[in-house]
Amino acid sequence: MKKHDDKISKRIMYAPFIFMFLLIIMVSLFKIIYNTIEYSQNIAFQSQEYQKLTEDLHRGETSHNEGLYRQTQHQIEMSRTRTLVDLFIVFFVLVTSSLFIYFIFRKTIYQALMYQKELSKDREKIELMGQELLEVNKHLEYQLYIDTLTKLGNRKALERDIALMDEPKLILLDIDSFKDVNEYYGSAVGDIVLHEVTLMLTRFAQDRALHVYRVGSDEFALLENAPLDVENYEEMALELVEIFKGHIIELPSNTSIELNVAIGFSLESGDIYEKASMALAEAKKREIDYLCYFKKIEHTSQFADQIKWSHFIKEAIANDAVMPYFQPIFNTKNEIVKYECLVRILNDKEEAIPPGLFLSISKKVKKYSDIEKMLIDKSFKEITGTNTVISLNLLARDMSDSNVSNYVIEKLREYNVSKQVVFEILEDESIENLERVQNFIDRVKRMGCKIAIDDFGTGYSNFSYLLKLKPDYIKIDGSLIRHLATDEKSVAIVSAIITFAKKLGIITIAEYVHNERVHTICLALGVDEFQGFYLGAPSARMQHI
Repeated sequence: MKKHDDKISKRIMYAPFIFMFLLIIMVSLFKIIYNTIEYSQNIAFQSQEYQKLTEDLHRGETSHNEGLYRQTQHQIEMSRTRTLVDLFIVFFVLVTSSLFIYFIFRKTIYQALMYQKELSKDREKIELMGQELLEVNKHLEYQLYIDTLTKLGNRKALERDIALMDEPKLILLDIDSFKDVNEYYGSAVGDIVLHEVTLMLTRFAQDRALHVYRVGSDEFALLENAPLDVENYEEMALELVEIFKGHIIELPSNTSIELNVAIGFSLESGDIYEKASMALAEAKKREIDYLCYFKKIEHTSQFADQIKWSHFIKEAIANDAVMPYFQPIFNTKNEIVKYECLVRILNDKEEAIPPGLFLSISKKVKKYSDIEKMLIDKSFKEITGTNTVISLNLLARDMSDSNVSNYVIEKLREYNVSKQVVFEILEDESIENLERVQNFIDRVKRMGCKIAIDDFGTGYSNFSYLLKLKPDYIKIDGSLIRHLATDEKSVAIVSAIITFAKKLGIITIAEYVHNERVHTICLALGVDEFQGFYLGAPSARMQHI
């Protein structure tokens, strides 16, 4: 394209001179033609006169025409000579004009061509400069938004991406004692730790379509644009803790470093980074694995202890904002056999607040039983007229409390759903006094309900009271299930529980099945039923069986 433009430019520069040259040729040809015509006319006329005189001479009439004859002959010769001279002059003018034009404008043409060449060079320089500027801009942008060590996005990149998202959700992760590692082992070892964490987070993020950033010396971030789903992020936090907690990094010096992290996350759109940072700082201060910043949490150093949950809970009860959510439970054929009923409170934005944020407070402000009653009523009403089976959590103290236990019996009769209800006994200190608990269990069993022991394998759980309570189900504690893929002790404990349950004819349920590998191990160990985010998340709606 460039060569084509240069040819066109040269043609344009030559055009005036070619035009002048052609004009001279045309004028010269016109002069030649004109002289030729004039000469022909003169010759024709003079030839006639000459012939007449010749005839007169033959007749002997020479006395008065002889002079005229010579004159005419002379004119013919002169006309021929003049025409030849004119032709010579025209040819001379043509040649000299061409030479004149060439020598006069040669320098101008040369300068024009040189100028064109310089313009072409300048254009190439400008294009090259443009490419260099683009490369410089890319490099500057890379330096501005990319962490040079890990090649992850940096703090500025995180802030830029958050601003572009409608519903950003952020998880911050901090490496414990990283400063001590740097000071004791040196920055080279610190870099090895950072690279290892980068690889682990990148693999974790790829499976979930998350964006990874390094936002501080030992701080990383995971970001996505997604609707609110508190349970999902709690599961992520738990899985991150499982991945990093106690992870060993082998060093070239035949030593190793044990890796531990603290996690803070925020699910709110406004000031999301600041809120996640507050959650992370509070998690580190309280020496816990993770903490979530959520609605109604004040911007204070106490973070979780100085919450106005009491007012929030009272408002929720008054506004009928306590809602049941249902998580499916599957059999070995991957069929839904029942749902666990989980309590949620809807805030003013219709966002579902998980029980971990308000249940403990509700007990302190004596509103737990009110929440439990609302949950029972709405859950029973939901399954009325269907064959769907639900599982409800009850504390041992609820079974001992006549207010709650009588309400349960009343609602079972009102909705006639006894055969569709499984009560999961949540362990607390009251379970040690089994007499009143046993009375409630016997009563609801006679009505057709079934009983499950929740979180079996930890806490107050022991094999002896299984013989007294005679449950229909055992829900194996999630802390054991989560570690099946990485901890042989968990496998041994779960295997023992399953063997014992089978001998007693008790159905086993695995909670917190969070990935395919754990699900496969549970199947191999002989678990009967399965529950967890890998199979199905809690929802406000359920498919009636």
